[in-house]
Amino acid sequence: MTFVVSAFQGLLAVVFLASAVSKLRSGRALRVFATSLTTMRLVNRSRATFVATTLAVAEGCVAVLLAVPLSHRAGFAAAVALLAVLTVGVAVALTRGDRAPCRCFGASPVPLSGRHLMRNLLLLAVALTGLALPASSSALTGWLVAFLAGGLGGVIVTLLDDLIELFVPFPTP
Repeated sequence: MTFVVSAFQGLLAVVFLASAVSKLRSGRALRVFATSLTTMRLVNRSRATFVATTLAVAEGCVAVLLAVPLSHRAGFAAAVALLAVLTVGVAVALTRGDRAPCRCFGASPVPLSGRHLMRNLLLLAVALTGLALPASSSALTGWLVAFLAGGLGGVIVTLLDDLIELFVPFPTP
């Protein structure tokens, strides 16, 4: 159990970093994300850029907080708050029947679906568990190995839509 918190830090840090970078890497990427928020009717057009920028910057901040061992508690708490907001957004969009592409990690053509909601709920459970468990008191090398192992899990989470598409291709219109 000693390394679970460290692994969860790595997993969530990679997920939030990938999400933030995918949105902030260019003005076009941020506009595409902002447009997806209006397409899903989560925000109006006049606030979309502000909300998109705020979410992306918050994701980057969460990644940094989680990557620094001394601030991991604040990172988990921020991750819980941000994942709650994102999960509610996905649930609202799905309840309305919106099938806009998920822009969680960039310009994916995969429409929003129940698997995105399930992914967010699982990430929320990881963040809550990381917040509830006591911090690892292991040596730096043990922490680093667990953090990197969790980071590998984060890479898999960020590529999940692509991995699923390898086995179940998304029909193109």
